[in-house]
Amino acid sequence: MSDWIIQHCLERILAQPHNPCLVAITGESGSGKSYFIKALRQELETKGVEYTFLNHDDFLIPRKKREALRKHIYDDGEFQGRTHWEILENWYDYDAYEVALEKLRSNQPATYHPYIHGPGELSVEAKTVMPNRIVLIEDKILLHKMDYVIELVVDRKRIIDRKIDRDSDVRTPEQTIEMHEKAQGYFWDRQQPIKSNLSIDNNDYYNPEIIRDE
Repeated sequence: MSDWIIQHCLERILAQPHNPCLVAITGESGSGKSYFIKALRQELETKGVEYTFLNHDDFLIPRKKREALRKHIYDDGEFQGRTHWEILENWYDYDAYEVALEKLRSNQPATYHPYIHGPGELSVEAKTVMPNRIVLIEDKILLHKMDYVIELVVDRKRIIDRKIDRDSDVRTPEQTIEMHEKAQGYFWDRQQPIKSNLSIDNNDYYNPEIIRDE
């Protein structure tokens, strides 16, 4: 990730008047959010800026419960004919996530049991996230609750190619494509256009470009 882009993002974040300031790093699954956040966190630490990090994937429901959603089909409405598994909103414990966000916004600690990717279960040990001036959040499901949104934009084909390579040790290419096209990509398409404050073309990790900057 380009150093000047990280510097620019940090300048924009620190210029926000909110305290705490909830900053979402968003983008389609596979757009490079984790890599971008790592670089941004390193810069925050280098500059001595205190921050809190929260990942929306901490609020996934257990894997067995998600897989069970495949058995249920919507009979009518917007999602008629689709399984409950295909609707990404059903993958998360929204209530717990919203409570955590509101706690941090109110300058209070947020305590919850995070999802652990390996076993696909919630941790038996509670996790507590402390509030700070900057609350950095990897998020795509509650963007309307954020104070500032940075979006990473990547072409769908490149997204899928990256995910097939990234997830090759846990699922087949066919499984990766199904997950993205039926659930993750479908969700993202329904969210467009994203009301981001700053958008970055991240098709090339090493040569990103700012394409929107409010």
